[in-house]
Amino acid sequence: METTTPVSIERRKAAHDSLGSLQENFLVRSRDYKLQYAHLYFMRLMLMRPKVLKQAELKWGSLEPRPKHVEKVLDVQQGEISYLVGTVYMDMKLKPNILNDITKDHWIAAQPERPKYTDDDDFIYLEDESGRVKLTGSKVTGDFFVTGIVMGVLGSEDENGDFKVVDLCFTEAPPQEQLDMMETDEADKYVALVSGLEIGSTLFKPLELDLLAEYLTGEIGGIKEQTDCANIVRVILAGNSIVTPENVEEDTKSKKYGYDRTTFDIQPTTTLDRFLQEICSSVSVDIMPGDSDPSSVTMPQQPIHSALFRSAREYSTFQTATNPYWTNLDHVTLLGTSGQTIDDIYKYVRSEDRLAIAKKTLKWGHMAPTAPDTLWCYPFKDKDPFIMKQHPHIYYIGNQDKFATELVTGTDGQRTRVVMLPSFASTGTIALVNLRTLDCHSLSFSTGSS
Repeated sequence: METTTPVSIERRKAAHDSLGSLQENFLVRSRDYKLQYAHLYFMRLMLMRPKVLKQAELKWGSLEPRPKHVEKVLDVQQGEISYLVGTVYMDMKLKPNILNDITKDHWIAAQPERPKYTDDDDFIYLEDESGRVKLTGSKVTGDFFVTGIVMGVLGSEDENGDFKVVDLCFTEAPPQEQLDMMETDEADKYVALVSGLEIGSTLFKPLELDLLAEYLTGEIGGIKEQTDCANIVRVILAGNSIVTPENVEEDTKSKKYGYDRTTFDIQPTTTLDRFLQEICSSVSVDIMPGDSDPSSVTMPQQPIHSALFRSAREYSTFQTATNPYWTNLDHVTLLGTSGQTIDDIYKYVRSEDRLAIAKKTLKWGHMAPTAPDTLWCYPFKDKDPFIMKQHPHIYYIGNQDKFATELVTGTDGQRTRVVMLPSFASTGTIALVNLRTLDCHSLSFSTGSS
């Protein structure tokens, strides 16, 4: 009788760098909410203006007649071709404002939350320390913008006092480390991107989670599948791993202080901890917080406290991360969010294409321009951590409606793989990205059960 020789398959490793200076910007060591949000807008403009101005001079400096740079938007002269640099402000009457909170305080029914803020009477302005000017022209009406973008505009003031735009520019592209694309004898390495486990929700399917765990640990499939799995060097969970069960709601009329077992269910956390323990025994895992996870509400969200993961935290392969999250694997830079940044921009624009929105944030050089206007964030005083100081090789957005991806090439040859991650609970889908070629494909664990 012929015997089969056991095959030993070892998990591949990748050098991991937390990109300390970039990641440190997302950590809020002390909280002071007495600060005004105007500081954040001011710092964003101060930090990004020189880079936008540099692009403006490269793009328009050789035009004839040579346009004039006007340092303050209120100093524009009518009929004079010039260019300005400032922060975009969208005047949208359907956008949330402080009056909604006032109406709630006075027991008047507030307007319902809208999926979109767009309206035919929306206007776009450019502002700086001196004031703001209204922008017109097909260059701005034919594209989409959101509050908080820093950009340059070329044009002239018309008889109505509006600035008619004929061209636009944004910040210069940040540096990007060169990738080694040469063929090697070794198999390529992959990073697995997952979002929206939503353990505890009605969409959660335990069988699909078990299949995912068995795949990531190499416990299913033949030799080929197990070898492919061994090439996954890291798993990143991009938010919304836990959801409070719908039948567990807090009764405000009988609210208790401290622990209240009638309004708390530990089962979702326990299930997540067991899942993490299983995969951490085989591969390195980073877990980011999302909108439904037990973390801070304001961006950047702080790491989920490791005390919630009694079993998983015993492994050196387990790490809690912020949202957004910078990291580096084998000199491949990754930047990801759990989805709130794109979800908020989506409300400002008529477009339904979330992948196009994500690509725009790369062009704008800012991952969360709508913070703090409509996206809650900490009132930073002397920095804006959402400015992209590096050009990522992989840029992933969690908890989107469907899987989508595109390899984007920048003006200076930068290559970025943009990945829109769907909710795993809804679709059973994850993404695998090749760290050498930046190729990306989805993998489904959907059982088709409801």
